[in-house]
Amino acid sequence: MRNDTVLYESFSGNGMLCQPEAIFRYLISQPQFDRLIHTWVLNDFERYSDVIAEFKEYSNVRFVKYLSQGYYRALSTSKFLVNNVSFPTQFAKRPEQVYLNTWHGIPLKKMGYDIPKKGVEAKNIVRNFLCADYLLSSSPAMTDEMYMRAFKMRNIFEGKIIEEGNPRIDRQFDVHHARQEFDTRLAKVGISTDERQIILYAPTWKGESYFSPHNDGAGLKALVSKLEQNIDTSKYRVMLKAHQIVSESVGKIKELKNYLVPNSIPTNVALGATDILITDYSSIFFDFLVQDKPVIFYIPDLEDYKRYRDLYTSPEDLPGPVARNSEELVQLVSSVSNLSDLDQQCNTQFKLTKDRYVPFEDGEVSARIADIVFMGHEDGYRIKSDHSDGRKKILIYAGGMIPNGITTSALNLLDNIDYDKFDVTVLCPFSTKPEIQHNFQQINAQARIMFRFGTFNGGYLSNTIRLGVLRKGSSHWASKSSGQKRLWTQEWNRCFGQARFDHMIDFSGYTSFWGVLFLHGPADRRSIWLHNDLAADAHRSIEGSQPLKDGLYSTFSIYRDFDNLVSVSQGLNEINKNSLKEWSPKANFGYASNTVNARKIRKMASMRIKSAKMKLTHRDLVDPKLRSAIMGKQVAELIDPDLVMSDDFSADLQEHMTSEPFFTFFSAGRLSPEKNHSRLIQAFSIVHERIPTTRLVIAGEGPLRDQLENEIVSHGLTESVKLVGHTKNPYRLMNFADAFVLSSDYEGQPMVLLEALVLGIPVITTSFGSVAGALPADIGTIVPPTVEDLAEAMREEAENPTSRIEFDVDEYNRRAMNEFENILG
Repeated sequence: MRNDTVLYESFSGNGMLCQPEAIFRYLISQPQFDRLIHTWVLNDFERYSDVIAEFKEYSNVRFVKYLSQGYYRALSTSKFLVNNVSFPTQFAKRPEQVYLNTWHGIPLKKMGYDIPKKGVEAKNIVRNFLCADYLLSSSPAMTDEMYMRAFKMRNIFEGKIIEEGNPRIDRQFDVHHARQEFDTRLAKVGISTDERQIILYAPTWKGESYFSPHNDGAGLKALVSKLEQNIDTSKYRVMLKAHQIVSESVGKIKELKNYLVPNSIPTNVALGATDILITDYSSIFFDFLVQDKPVIFYIPDLEDYKRYRDLYTSPEDLPGPVARNSEELVQLVSSVSNLSDLDQQCNTQFKLTKDRYVPFEDGEVSARIADIVFMGHEDGYRIKSDHSDGRKKILIYAGGMIPNGITTSALNLLDNIDYDKFDVTVLCPFSTKPEIQHNFQQINAQARIMFRFGTFNGGYLSNTIRLGVLRKGSSHWASKSSGQKRLWTQEWNRCFGQARFDHMIDFSGYTSFWGVLFLHGPADRRSIWLHNDLAADAHRSIEGSQPLKDGLYSTFSIYRDFDNLVSVSQGLNEINKNSLKEWSPKANFGYASNTVNARKIRKMASMRIKSAKMKLTHRDLVDPKLRSAIMGKQVAELIDPDLVMSDDFSADLQEHMTSEPFFTFFSAGRLSPEKNHSRLIQAFSIVHERIPTTRLVIAGEGPLRDQLENEIVSHGLTESVKLVGHTKNPYRLMNFADAFVLSSDYEGQPMVLLEALVLGIPVITTSFGSVAGALPADIGTIVPPTVEDLAEAMREEAENPTSRIEFDVDEYNRRAMNEFENILG
């Protein structure tokens, strides 16, 4: 660690800009900081050659290329780190380092988790904030709106928030010097200067993603030309400041060369020289307010912009007049030359906005930040260190979010948690797969979703040993070594920074990775969930192999380090407590039943489909070709989540309907050995022989699909049994069934039974070990796990249908959540 070194980075090396640049220039100007060595990150040495040349004679100023080996070395060894956005994926702050994240703007556009379906794009920013020792804020309003709410730092940020203003604004207070510096910098890049007042147009970037922005070059040229044609060009000069992420592409437009402020010129130098600012959704105007000069807002595309980004402030609350088209803009520019030209409403809003968001700007902010961060003097400054609201903090690893029962259970739990009591962080491994991204969007918005992305730092040998430890568990010779402890602790810090939690939950529980990671993070208690008879799962055989054995045995080996081993039903708890007793004391075992989201199930069950001409119903069709269409093509259409269903029967099919019922059994689950669909198919074969107007629909995918299809053929059931594969919405199919059937050898608490009960559908299930806790008392038919007993129950249900099931799901969920809260203590 190099104790007197500072690393600065702005916008991933896109220039010497913003708050870091202001802090840097203050430090090199003050003798008391002569001890410091300054390293600047740039992503293009040629593009920013003028910056490098400016400091060529400074022995204590260095430059490194973004993402180079030298960059990572400096990032790992510099005592002080200053960034206005975020360091890359592999960054893990060392305990000795001091990290100041200054951010780069007061929020006007929605940010972080406030952007619908875009919270995933904030994943690295959230991670960086949690690593930071200091976050810089312009005001209490910015602290609350951006850090606490938009990025959900409340409760989990352990650092300090400095509310002293924006260092970059300091240079705007000396208007004469700012104009001199601006003209000098323009001249260096070949742009002529004069004494005219400057009208600066500074639009933000557009596009649905920060990582894929777009900018309309032709539109920029046309607007600049129109402004020039309608203003007194002997008095005013129009200039353009493009957002830093599109500045390079805009700079290639030859017609804009003499108008464009280069990205190498700090925005606040340009603002200090500006007399009238025109912007759209850019937070640049907040900085400009301190000069008490007019701001005009040009927002012709507001509705489109709100579609994918939206704003915190409505147009009528902006601190300046608003133009919706270029004609209105020209008129405003011609009539507004100072604040006195604004109407009363604009003038009032100008003052309110200035007082709310930039109340502490006085030209001395950089000095205060330097004293706090680099001298360690905090007394007398506006610093907030307690960000808790008193709720218990829970971290839940929800699993891989693939479409399965564990994901459904996790989503249901997150919809039933009392967020007035608990602050919930959901951890997921990041994935771009559409079905997983879809499940990310289903996570309750009151929870905070975080992602693990990237991988471990450390050398080849230590990571090879790590993989061995994960395979062998605590029996591996290196499982308790100091080197492995350092490696895992650093990975925890890379993912979560300085965050700590009251309770960590590995809700998946099938691999040791997440459990081991949680054992290296700070928490008062830790729990791991058991969703099945895990001893049986470990020995489950598929085509002669036991694919889960090594992973589960490695997981079993860390059970002793957890406070609670939580089965998902009372009956399952008794099974796991006895079968896993060698891995952990029985006192550590407990249970918390899975919850159900009845509202979501009923809503999805009633979704409509427009291309299927009829409902999948228990009524019979005389024409076998039509019956085949229902069992084949129409079922395939039903599982397409993008279709819209009509409740009406089409006239051409209704005439074929008869009064004789067509009884449908439905089952859903992974096509794997423990579900024993083979037994279900054999039982149905017996029923169908006696009652030809029955059919069976099985939803799910898995390794035994080919085998099951062969069995269907061998029993002659291709017209009456269908495997419809995986579906995002099985409830549409389930809702048309007359009975739900589960034929499993063992289960935890199968959610499909509860989901069928929510829809009022009778359930038939084999008596797997934990069945007593899987169903509410006195509901459902439970039979011995034999083909004959299952067939008899199915026959009885088809001949004497059970009336609609009444299931008090609210009372069930209340009991389940009481069990969950008991686990949390």
